[in-house]
Amino acid sequence: MAKGALATGALALGGFGTATVSAQEDQIAVFATDLYPGADFDVIAQLQESTTVEILQLDGETVSEISQPDEWTGHIIRYDIGQESGITTFLFVRGAGLSAGDSGTLGEEASVLSSDLNLMSTSVSSGGGGTDTSDSETSDSDMMTEENETTTENETTVEGGD
Repeated sequence: MAKGALATGALALGGFGTATVSAQEDQIAVFATDLYPGADFDVIAQLQESTTVEILQLDGETVSEISQPDEWTGHIIRYDIGQESGITTFLFVRGAGLSAGDSGTLGEEASVLSSDLNLMSTSVSSGGGGTDTSDSETSDSDMMTEENETTTENETTVEGGD
């Protein structure tokens, strides 16, 4: 694909804002052309580390947003978006891991991770077999509390999660 087309895609999606790699534990990246917010997916296989590193570089050189591509794990995923065979693409994870057979859902929001690589940063919630991974700093206990809260006539109660 021509560099101009990649730059155009990144500019078109640039309205989401920009993000750089930071000290966050878990990050998720998907190519902008293969980003389907809110879509369910299944992990088919994990890429070899050398393949992941090669994909996350541009002409053999690292990009500033992903200075250590060997910290990322690449996965082949297949979206479940109503098409008979689904759409197969790559998903990259820095931090938490995914395994073949895991399923998840992409977050509804995304931001530009690398315009040079046409990569978007988003979040993933697990659908079974994996762990929740996100590009935000929400802890698991915060998520459990939010899921178990109910409000009735100005009174908030938290149900036990055990």
